[in-house]
Amino acid sequence: MEDKNTMQELQVESAIKVQGAQEDEFLNQVIEAEKSAWPPELQATRQKFKSRLKLFPQGFVVVKDNGKIKGVSTSQITIYDPDSSRTWDEITDSGMIEKTHNPQGDSLYVVSVGVSADTQGKGIGGILVKSQIELAKKLDLKYLFLGARIPGYDAYCRQNSDISVDEYLRIKNEKGETYDPEIRFYERQGLHPAKIISNFEPDRQSRDFGIVMVWENKS
Repeated sequence: MEDKNTMQELQVESAIKVQGAQEDEFLNQVIEAEKSAWPPELQATRQKFKSRLKLFPQGFVVVKDNGKIKGVSTSQITIYDPDSSRTWDEITDSGMIEKTHNPQGDSLYVVSVGVSADTQGKGIGGILVKSQIELAKKLDLKYLFLGARIPGYDAYCRQNSDISVDEYLRIKNEKGETYDPEIRFYERQGLHPAKIISNFEPDRQSRDFGIVMVWENKS
C-alpha cells in the first residue's frame, strides 16, 4: 500500500487540459522526465510528444510529484492483431502516431510509459498503466496492449549463459514471479505476455526483443 503522504504528493492529469501557452512548459517537463527515464536510444523527441498531444490528448497522461511532471504515458487507438509481428516503429508511426492512431479501432496501444529516475519506487508507473486501463474501459475498447522491454535479459545471459527469450521469460524469482523486472511490473498491472518479437526496437539490454503484453476488457 502506498504511504498516504506519498499519495498526497502525486497528481494524475490528462493532457487534454493542456492548451495554448501551457503547451511549451508542459512539453519541457515531459522531455525532462523522458530523458531521466530512458537511455538515449529509447528517448522520444519533443516533436513526437507534440504530435501525440495533438492527435490524442486523451491518451496523454502525466503524474506530477509536488507539482512537477515525473511520469509520462502516451497511447493511441488501433486494432489488436494477435498474429502481428510489427515493430514499435511500425505500430506507432515511429512514435508520431499520425498514420497509426485510428479512432475506429478496437484497442488501446500504450505507446510509452516513463518515470523519472529520481521518483522511481513511488508507484508512479503503476498509476500510469492503471490510468490507461481506465481509459480503455471508458472508451469501451476490447484490449489494451503494449510492447514491453526485457531489460534484464542481456545481463542475465552475460552472468550465466546464453538462453532463448522463451527460457528467460520462464525464470521465476524467489517469490514465484517472473524474473524480468519490466515483465513482472506489467503482470502486476493485470497484463500477460502474448508474443515475442525480435528486432522490436534498438535496445541493448533487451537484445532488441520486445514482448507484447495484453490486457483484455472483460467488463
